[in-house]
Amino acid sequence: MRFDEPPEQRLGRLRHIRLGDADAVVLLLLLVIIKSMPSSHGEITHVSDTALMVAACRALENESEDGFVRDPFAARLAGDRGLAILRAIPHPEMMRFGVGVRSHCLDDLLLEALAAHPIATVLSVGCGLDTRPWRLHLPPDLRWIEVDFADMLDYKDSLMGGETPRCRRERLVADLNDPARRRAIYVAAGAAPALMITEGLLMYLPAATVDELATGSWRESGIAHWISDVMTSAFSKAIGVTDSMQSVRNVQASDSLSGEQILDLVHRHGWMTAARRSYLTDTGFAMERLRRMAGGRAPAPPPVPPDDPTGVHRFARE
Repeated sequence: MRFDEPPEQRLGRLRHIRLGDADAVVLLLLLVIIKSMPSSHGEITHVSDTALMVAACRALENESEDGFVRDPFAARLAGDRGLAILRAIPHPEMMRFGVGVRSHCLDDLLLEALAAHPIATVLSVGCGLDTRPWRLHLPPDLRWIEVDFADMLDYKDSLMGGETPRCRRERLVADLNDPARRRAIYVAAGAAPALMITEGLLMYLPAATVDELATGSWRESGIAHWISDVMTSAFSKAIGVTDSMQSVRNVQASDSLSGEQILDLVHRHGWMTAARRSYLTDTGFAMERLRRMAGGRAPAPPPVPPDDPTGVHRFARE
């Protein structure tokens, strides 16, 4: 029996064991103990677990005719655990929809920036199980540095080692809360024009780490562009994803920032929004699917101000 399996699978195995009457009591006790054990198969216990969940969202998007992102690698990266985590959260279909929209918008902004600006390096900070180096049409001489924990990068490499990236992909192990490792990221980026991506990351970090990224990134390297997603508290409440977000509260820093606080901090440090894909006004590609999700009715716009900044931003230095 494998104890890394979820309890329901362990129970299923035990039910098929043939035992004599003398062992029946022992088996019964064992069943009670296993059934009372908390299941971690579908729980988010570390911030890295969210990468499995996001990969599961992309996998389902890839399989759907009306998916917003095509990622043929997502299913193998998500695995059974990623799907279990997704299914265990409230409203998994909304999480999948949101990840699909975010991925679509970020892809769009990234390719737009690469076409319009002389960007030599992309730093994907807290990259998780992102597969853009393999699935996007990127310049072959583009440096793409993936930054994350060693276990995450090792896991990805074990499953993607046989695939050829479309750019010069590199990896860098770093804990963003460690000042020395943050400096290592900037050193790796170098002085050439660079773009930093922090997709689905900033909401988990301590406020001081976000503050340092906003200052050290441009002072100590050539990072001149920064793509990140922002969701305000008002927008989150309006679309009813507060329950889903409860699933990740235990892996957020105690002083993590809201979307509006992140945006204010970034702007205060001299980063201005140079381009944006708004979740309010730039999601025409998603309207038909939203109508089907709403039972064929045209969905009402979220009750938030029309200038709500929720969406994916490309920040640049003035």
